[in-house]
Amino acid sequence: MKRHYPQTKKIVLSLLAAFTIGATFAQSKPVKIIQNADTLIKANQTWDADTIYFLRGKVYVTNSAELTIQPGTVISGDTISKGALLITKGSKIHALGTPSCPIVFTSSKSPGRRNRGDWGGLILLGKASVNTPTGVANIEGLPPSTLTEYGGGANPDDNDNSGELNFVRVEFAGVALSPNNEINGLTFGGVGRGTLVDYVQVSYSNDDSYEWFGGTVNCKHLIAFRGIDDDFDTDNGYSGKLQFGIGVRDPLIADISGSKAFESDNDASGSTNLPQTKATFCNFSCVAGSDSATNPNFRDGVHIRRNSHMNLYNSIVMGFPDGINIDGTAAQNNVLADTMLEHNIVAVTYAPKYVVTTSPSANSLVIDLLQNHADNRFYPGNTQVKLRNPYFLNKPDMRPLTGSPALNSADFNETALNDPFFQQVSYVGAMGKLITDNWAQIWVNFKPTSTNYALVDSSCATSAAFTAATKENITTEKKEIKIYPNPSTGTFTISTKEFSKSNVTVKISDLNTGRIVYNNLTKNNGVITLNLNIPAGLYLVELNDGFTAATQKMNIIK
Repeated sequence: MKRHYPQTKKIVLSLLAAFTIGATFAQSKPVKIIQNADTLIKANQTWDADTIYFLRGKVYVTNSAELTIQPGTVISGDTISKGALLITKGSKIHALGTPSCPIVFTSSKSPGRRNRGDWGGLILLGKASVNTPTGVANIEGLPPSTLTEYGGGANPDDNDNSGELNFVRVEFAGVALSPNNEINGLTFGGVGRGTLVDYVQVSYSNDDSYEWFGGTVNCKHLIAFRGIDDDFDTDNGYSGKLQFGIGVRDPLIADISGSKAFESDNDASGSTNLPQTKATFCNFSCVAGSDSATNPNFRDGVHIRRNSHMNLYNSIVMGFPDGINIDGTAAQNNVLADTMLEHNIVAVTYAPKYVVTTSPSANSLVIDLLQNHADNRFYPGNTQVKLRNPYFLNKPDMRPLTGSPALNSADFNETALNDPFFQQVSYVGAMGKLITDNWAQIWVNFKPTSTNYALVDSSCATSAAFTAATKENITTEKKEIKIYPNPSTGTFTISTKEFSKSNVTVKISDLNTGRIVYNNLTKNNGVITLNLNIPAGLYLVELNDGFTAATQKMNIIK
């Protein structure tokens, strides 16, 4: 097994940091400290699972560099400097974990001592649309500079690609510096839809679990677990599509600012700036930890305000004091014009709080529309909704039981859902009733406070077993190939100039499931153009002519 040991002359630990790391990580896995000159990553790097990467201070991937993180890699953040990782505009992160070897960003503290806010968090910045007057902004929580700028300005690229987050966990992050000036667990600023975000869990965030500031990035299979503020927060013209999400709260823990499952603003002032915040969430299940969360700082299941046009469909929200709160005249007019929240299940113990309005309050037109004419259903608690075990914090299970109103009641007949991105399932909420419908298994961790990340997992990416498996697939001379455009919508060209034989086998498989979607022997004319009708996602393209072999990742967007 390849091992990486820190170089003494470059890596100097303070006594306190040495104590922290020594207490946290056994010597079976060496620690690489990213600090000083290393905090500006200006050239391509690869981090692997045989080493723990320790972020001291803010670490920026910049200068169009690409950071590749192998499956099973652990990255820890310094608790003193509040280490954080930022992918700046034009740079990329390739964090492609697997179900059995997820990539983990976590606290540097030892098991049993970890807590919310131990380190900064993960931030992706891109060149897509942002609704500020200049089309750019600086991400909150950090001093303004070119390194913290996001948005494409006057010429945004909504297909911008910041890389991939796939089977990734972010734990114990988030720094609240002042109101509206925080680092979240996972933050997106102007990130484009060419970026892949699928199977991501953010746990124990000290602010919002996820926040999107503008951009168009689409996301699937998100988990927000035991955060302190909002689970899913959208601002500044974010217009991405999101499907299959889970939010689970500790009923005793909430933020003094008021904790919610969904919070959405057009911007901080509620302006009419375009593009308008218009994210579309579908098939989410968000619970406040019990039918009646006991912390008085819990507020709304859904809070739409400041001229936002956030859509929510086919979703379940339970346990918050207020179900849906439409706040402000502009947001209320948006609902009256386009409804926005339909085919949902809302469980609130006090019926007058199913739907509320504020500023002005008691808008009967909005309340009547959402309660009686939008196919939303309201119940007092989980006894009626019948999810299997939504409040069990050690292993929440969002599958509906037999007889649940969530079964066979989804409706995708909405303009915002008329997109190939959305998988048209029969159920409301994050998953169906079968065990195979439960996608929150294997790669997740609902007890990260006690996990020992020090030991090398021999089944993960940099192990001998992985290397051997790779060699079995590619036994001949390895060449690079080019795919363009990449991302594509399904029509793309593969350069085959490196291959000498007249025929080349092209195999394309889904990186998440391993399912082969294309496998054909093709005549080699220097380029191969394919037009495939396959779902959005990340795929592996493999070419082999018997003497030369090559692989390349490909991103399909819809």
